[in-house]
Amino acid sequence: AINSPLDEYFPAVTADDQMFLYTRNNRDPKIPLQEDFLESRKVNGTWAPSKLLAGVNSPGNEGAPALSADGQLLFFVACEIGPGNYGAGRKGYGSCDIFYAQKIGNKWTQPYNMGKGINTSAWESQPSFSSDGKTLYFVSNGQGGMGDADIWYATLRDDGSWGTPMNMGHTINTPGREESVYIHPDGKTLYFGSNGHPGMGGLDLYVSRKNDAGEWGKPVNLGYPINTYADDNSILINGSGDVAYLASSR
Repeated sequence: AINSPLDEYFPAVTADDQMFLYTRNNRDPKIPLQEDFLESRKVNGTWAPSKLLAGVNSPGNEGAPALSADGQLLFFVACEIGPGNYGAGRKGYGSCDIFYAQKIGNKWTQPYNMGKGINTSAWESQPSFSSDGKTLYFVSNGQGGMGDADIWYATLRDDGSWGTPMNMGHTINTPGREESVYIHPDGKTLYFGSNGHPGMGGLDLYVSRKNDAGEWGKPVNLGYPINTYADDNSILINGSGDVAYLASSR
C-alpha cells in the first residue's frame, strides 16, 4: 500500500496515526527528479492503498512533507524546474525552498513560500515543525554552515513572523552532511540523519536530547537494526511514541 519499485522516503503521519504522507520519486524520464506526495489512510488498522495528494502536487518537484500536530498545516519543499519557477505558478529564492499549505475542510490551500526569513538563494529543505507550533527545524547548505548541509531552526515571534534562522551548532552539525531532521512531539528529542558523526556506513540515524538548561546533548547513533551499512534516514516517531517509520536503501 505504501512502497513500490520506485523510491519512497520522508514519511509524515498525523498525531492520531490515521493519515500517512510521504514522498515518491516517480522517475519521469523527461525530468531528472520528479517527486510527488502520496497519502494513505488507515482503514480497520491497515494502511489503504496510497494515492497522489490532491491540491499540492504540481508538474514540479515536491518532497519532504512535515505536518503540524493537528494535521492542518503542511510544510514541504519545492525545487526549481526553471529559473525562479517551482511549478504551479510558485516562485522561490533558491534551488529549493520551503513552502506551506493550510487544510480547510478536506482540501489544501494554495501553497505559499515561507519567505526570505527562512529561504535564501541556497538550498533549504526537509522541514520539521514542533508540536507547540513555535519552532521550525530544517536543513540548509546556506552561508554560515559548518559542512555540506546543516540543521537550522527558526522560532515564531509573537507577531506571527519568523525569527532569524539559527544554526544548531557543532554538537549537532559536522563538516559532513546532516539531513532529515525530526523534532519529537515532546520538543526535547531530536532525530536526524548524518554521515559526519561516527556511524555504521552511509547515512545513519542519530538522536539528541535537550537538557533542563536547553542544551542539546551529544548525538547517539541509534544502532542496528535501525542503522545498517546502507543509507538510513528520515525517521519519524508517531504521536504515542511507540512506532517509528524510516526510509532505508538496505
